[in-house]
Amino acid sequence: MKRKVYIALAIAMCIVAVFFLLPAKEPGRSTPAKQEAPIFPDYSSVTLPYNIAPINFMVEDGAEKVIATFSSKSGKKIVVKSSNNKIEIPIQAWKKLLNANKGNDLIITIYSKKKGSAWVKYPSITNYISSDEIDSHIVFRHISAGYILWEKMGIYQQNIETSEKKPILLNDRTNRNCMNCHTFGNYDPQKMLIHLRSKPGGTILYNNSEAKLLNTKTPFTMSSCVYPAWHPNGKAIAFSVNIIEQKFHSAGNEAINVYDKSSDLVVYDVEKNMITTTPTISTSSMENLPSWSPDGKYLYYISAPAQRGQNDSLKTRYDLLRIPYSYEQNTWGLADTLLRSSDTGLSITFPEVSPDGRFIVFCMADQGYFSVHYTSSDLYIMDIATREYSKLSINSDHVESFHYWSSNSKWLMFISKRLDNLYSRVYFTHIDEKGNASKPFLMPQTDPETNRTLNLNYNRPVFVNGEVTISPASLAEVANESPVDVKFDPSVNIDALSGATRYAGKTVH
Repeated sequence: MKRKVYIALAIAMCIVAVFFLLPAKEPGRSTPAKQEAPIFPDYSSVTLPYNIAPINFMVEDGAEKVIATFSSKSGKKIVVKSSNNKIEIPIQAWKKLLNANKGNDLIITIYSKKKGSAWVKYPSITNYISSDEIDSHIVFRHISAGYILWEKMGIYQQNIETSEKKPILLNDRTNRNCMNCHTFGNYDPQKMLIHLRSKPGGTILYNNSEAKLLNTKTPFTMSSCVYPAWHPNGKAIAFSVNIIEQKFHSAGNEAINVYDKSSDLVVYDVEKNMITTTPTISTSSMENLPSWSPDGKYLYYISAPAQRGQNDSLKTRYDLLRIPYSYEQNTWGLADTLLRSSDTGLSITFPEVSPDGRFIVFCMADQGYFSVHYTSSDLYIMDIATREYSKLSINSDHVESFHYWSSNSKWLMFISKRLDNLYSRVYFTHIDEKGNASKPFLMPQTDPETNRTLNLNYNRPVFVNGEVTISPASLAEVANESPVDVKFDPSVNIDALSGATRYAGKTVH
C-alpha cells in the first residue's frame, strides 16, 4: 500500500516538474469562460506607465495550474506559468515589452486548470501602456494601523520600476521614537528632511550630501516645525507650527481624531538657518499644511477659525487659501481664499499643486485636517485658472488621502483603505490634460500577496526621481548628535504674531 502511495507521489512530482521544466506555452485546447478572471490586485482596464514594475498578480479561482500571456503590438509575447496561483512576470522581458509599446494596448490572457478539469480561457484583459514616465522611487513611512505603537516604525523607499524596498531610517536606531513628515526638494533624493519626535528629537536636514540635526523650536514659535513643504528653489522650506492633540474613540467609524489646538505657518531659510513669518499667516486662526506653487510665488495652505471649546475639534472645518511670496525680497502679499468650507459643507485639507501649475488636488472630509483617519475623506481636483473643482472618479467608500503628484504632473499617487478599511495602501492613477483620472491600480509588488499580508500602513508616500543613497547608519548617527538651534528672523514684528502669546504648549487665543 505504501509503495503505491510513493509511486503516486512520484508520478505527481514528475508531472509538476515537467510542467515547470518545459518552456511556458499556451494550452493547445481550452474552454472559454464567460466571466472575467478573478485576479488580485485588479490590473484590468488600467493605464500603466511604461517604466512600472511587473504587475504580478494572483488568479483566485482555486486552480492548480495557471498560465498568463502578455502581448502588445510589437515585441515578443511573454508566457508565464504557475502552480501556486501567483503570476510573477520576468522583469527583463516585461521591460522590453512595455518600452517597445508606449502608447499601445497591453493584452493579458489567462488560462487556468482545476484538478481533473480541462483548461479554461478567460476573456482577455486590455490595459493601456502610457508613454508618460513615472518617477522611479517613492518614500513613505511604515507604521502600525493604530498609529500609536512606535515599536516598529521607519522611513522606507521603494523602487517602483523593480519593486525593491529598502529602509532609509528605522527607529530601532533612534531610541524607538516617532519619525515622520519626510519631504524632498524638487523630487531630489539629495534634498531630504525627516522629523524625529521625542528623544533624541529634532529635524534631520540632508542637503546635497551634508546631513545635520536641527532644533527648530524658537522662543517665538509655539512648537518645533511640523508639516513641511520645500520651496522650488531649494533654499527655503515652509512649515506649520502646531499644538497637536489626539483623541481615541472606542466606538464609531473613526477610532482616532488628530486635531490642533492652534497652528501657524513659518518659512525656514536653509542657507541662513533662520525662521521667518508674517502676521498674515500667523493669525488667531489655525493656518496649516503649506504647499508651494511650482514657481515658488504662492504659498497654498488651509486655515480654520480658532477653537473656542473642547468639542470644537469635531466641528472644525478648513478653508483653502494662498498668499503671494517673494523669497528674494522676503515679502508677502495678501491672503486669497480659493475655496471656503462654508460653501462646500466639508473641511478642505492637504492641498497639493501639480508641478505644471494647472491643478490642485486636495482632500475634503466631514471635519478636521488629518484626513487619513476619516472614512469621509475623498480626493478632489481644482483647475487653478478657473477655480472650478470636482470630485475625482478614483474615490471609494473608504479613506482616500495622502496624495502626491509625479514630477511631470501626469501621475497621481494616493493612499486608500479600500481593501480592508484598516491598512492604507499605495495606488497610482494617470491624470489627463483635462484633469480626468484613469482607473487607479495598486502599487505592484514582487509577491502580489504583500498588499494583503503586510500589517503596516503606507503613510505619506512621496515621489523622488532616484534612490536616497545616504545610509541608515549615517542618518542614525546624525539623529543622535546635538542639534543646531535655528534662529528667528529679527526683522519680524513679534508682537503682531499670534504665536508670540503662546508658549510652553499653552494658550490659545
